[in-house]
Amino acid sequence: MSFLYVIRHAQVKIDPAKPPAEWSLSPGGWAQTDQMAQRVSWEDIQCIYHSPEKKAVETAQAIAAPRGLIMRAEPDLRELAADVGFMAHDAFAKRVGAHLEGKEDPAFEPFEAAAKRINRCVGDIVSQADGRPVAIVSHGRILTAFYSSLIGRRLTRQEWQSIGLTDLSVLCTKTWMVKSGFFKNLQP
Repeated sequence: MSFLYVIRHAQVKIDPAKPPAEWSLSPGGWAQTDQMAQRVSWEDIQCIYHSPEKKAVETAQAIAAPRGLIMRAEPDLRELAADVGFMAHDAFAKRVGAHLEGKEDPAFEPFEAAAKRINRCVGDIVSQADGRPVAIVSHGRILTAFYSSLIGRRLTRQEWQSIGLTDLSVLCTKTWMVKSGFFKNLQP
């Protein structure tokens, strides 16, 4: 059986003066990634695909470098776009949650388009892996769109927020069922 290791990037240093795509991992984020990576057997994984956003690149580097894994940037693993500027955490979470749950918001990439993008991207990555396990590093909102497609309904704000920083979910690529990690309990 082949598996897809889906990783959400680690904790970041928030810098309101920079766009979120340029945020770096915090020292705690580097430590979180190292701890998560030590709990996983990476021996069969040869490549880790990642979003081009700095926090995802650094998360992938923290996993790949000590293990000699190949890294590949994949633009379609980028976050579900949101042109909202810097907002207080609670206000941002409320706005994102409303969008994920179906409220139209012109500041956000349309949910259906984002889901189509991530589904196509992941499908291509799995196809190129030719039956070998593979890993991706991406972001919470776009992964919520991806898992919404797998589970068959739009996930809620609370479900989106349940994905931790440096969180891992493992999918069987033959059945697309979650074997372990985030969203395992949401399957039929």
